[in-house]
Amino acid sequence: MIAFENAPFTGFHRRVAISAAGGQFSDGYSLGIVGIALILAKGSLGLSAWWMGAVGAASLVGIFWGCLFAGSMTDRFGRRPVFIWGMLAFTVFAVLQYRSASMYELFFWRLLLGVALGADYVSCEAIVTEYSPTVHRGRLLSVLSIAWISGYLLSFIVGYLIRADGPDAWRIALLTCAVPSLITFLLRFSTPESPVWLTRQGQFNNARGIIASYIGPGIALPIVSPATSTEAWTMTRLFKPPLLRNLSVGCVFHASQVIPGFALGTFLPIVLAKLHVGDGYAGALLCNVLSMLGVLMGMLVIDRISRRSFLIQGFVMTAVFLGILISWRSAPPFITAPLFAALVFVMSVASILQTVYPPELFPTELRARGVGVVIACSRVGAASGTFLLPIVLQKYGVYVALGACMTVCVVAALFCAMWAPETLRKRLV
Repeated sequence: MIAFENAPFTGFHRRVAISAAGGQFSDGYSLGIVGIALILAKGSLGLSAWWMGAVGAASLVGIFWGCLFAGSMTDRFGRRPVFIWGMLAFTVFAVLQYRSASMYELFFWRLLLGVALGADYVSCEAIVTEYSPTVHRGRLLSVLSIAWISGYLLSFIVGYLIRADGPDAWRIALLTCAVPSLITFLLRFSTPESPVWLTRQGQFNNARGIIASYIGPGIALPIVSPATSTEAWTMTRLFKPPLLRNLSVGCVFHASQVIPGFALGTFLPIVLAKLHVGDGYAGALLCNVLSMLGVLMGMLVIDRISRRSFLIQGFVMTAVFLGILISWRSAPPFITAPLFAALVFVMSVASILQTVYPPELFPTELRARGVGVVIACSRVGAASGTFLLPIVLQKYGVYVALGACMTVCVVAALFCAMWAPETLRKRLV
């Protein structure tokens, strides 16, 4: 018998990763298009800097609650229900954005959209992690990051094309969020429940049937540790040693990556304009192309170097490029542009860990809840950064905003150097 974690890679593994990636694509597209939509809607909705930040951060706040709620559901009732129906909810809320008549309505629908996104984050990472053969796990989880960047990149292309289509251009931009999510919802119906979760539940026959039908004969059941007490299933276990260390590292690393990523990314055209780097839209499009190249590079190296080293070096290099941009304020555009491009590339390479590292930090019975708490914490930081960035830019200028991002990276690098565990080739339990 072949061990489940050493099963040969098949087309089914690829299909699971692609169907999960559709949710990440929808997420990236949704979070990217809102920055452009808010610029287009600023006049018709009378958006102040405060409201631009609030609406831009609304889905991030929703992700916080969605991750926490869906984490418990996904661990208790299975990966598949949330994996499938979360995308339908996302599609409905994406359509309802179109009918927003005020900033309050738009905030409300973006908030609910974020709840659906949070649920999808948790279920996607859990199901891909548990289906992936150990030697391919990093790359399969990397597909989620690539999909996110792809969606984010496409949002800027779409926004660039429709930005001159009249007063309703912002509505059309937001409505397009429903297209990739609907396709993803239809694709996911063929994905069965995770055999790892079923085995953990004692549903051995169901797990054997799925393995034989979808992966192949001669594959053993996953080896998981049985629950020995009620406490094993409760979230409180995450906040006690030894899992508390892993949870803390996951929260600090994830939040520290997304604070500068979301804050700068959501309002990228504005940031580039304040750095005097030509056309903000064209520059944002170029930066997103570089982001795509960055995550592709990250996927190539993710299983070749230690997770811990990858993590720390990403923060150090991001801080270095931010420091150069801050200290060399008199640099001409032909210098500032490639420096900012290098910053974007480095941040994108490092971001591949956001979908790879967290699910490896937790055992099966708490994987979804652990990932949910990590993502929820990160979205607190992302929402705060996205809300504050337009206000800081308006009141203090772009270099103060960049300085805050650099400080976050330096603190995270030191924290991870002291506490981050190694998870490369780790067997799931």
